Amino acid sequence: MAAAGALGGIANVASTCTLCRLAGGRTTVVFGMGNPAADLMFVGEGPGEQEDLQGLPFVGRSGRLLDRLIMEEMGLTRQDFYITNTVKCRPPGNRDPLPDEIDACWPYLEKQLELIDPRVVVTLGNFATKLLLATAEGISHLRGRVYPYRGGQLVPTFHPSAALRGGGQVVAQMRADLVRAKEALGSARPAGAKPS
Repeated sequence: MAAAGALGGIANVASTCTLCRLAGGRTTVVFGMGNPAADLMFVGEGPGEQEDLQGLPFVGRSGRLLDRLIMEEMGLTRQDFYITNTVKCRPPGNRDPLPDEIDACWPYLEKQLELIDPRVVVTLGNFATKLLLATAEGISHLRGRVYPYRGGQLVPTFHPSAALRGGGQVVAQMRADLVRAKEALGSARPAGAKPS
């Protein structure tokens, strides 16, 4: 599978990246995981402590919540989609990634989007949503709709850590957004068809 090989090569390059200050504090680069031929791709913010230790995205409490919501609302597991983050190294103390850090990591994410070529992208939280939609608007205003993106569709939702903090109302909104993403998958361009 060409995409898998190319992603592996980019992951190897990223594993020694020193383009921004985050490289100095990381344990490991968290490049991404999942099906490189997936129709569905999730993009989050940045690795947390558990992700930094294990080298895998969304493996802490918020990742377990996300996996459960995706299974319950979409019937999918990690073998069915690809998941990554806007920045590939953990910001210290789980702080928000800074603009220059996002800029430094953008070529890796752009290549992941190009190679996987998902029919639907779900952005998790403010940073991924603002970056991919090239907007300053916040997630609270942007979620609840589907946007055209790279020949497919983009569905913004909250980051699962916000659901852990915000409780039932945020979880309910995330569930609605995941249903929206499932519907978008059903109506997106046919599998294998490239955007014109």
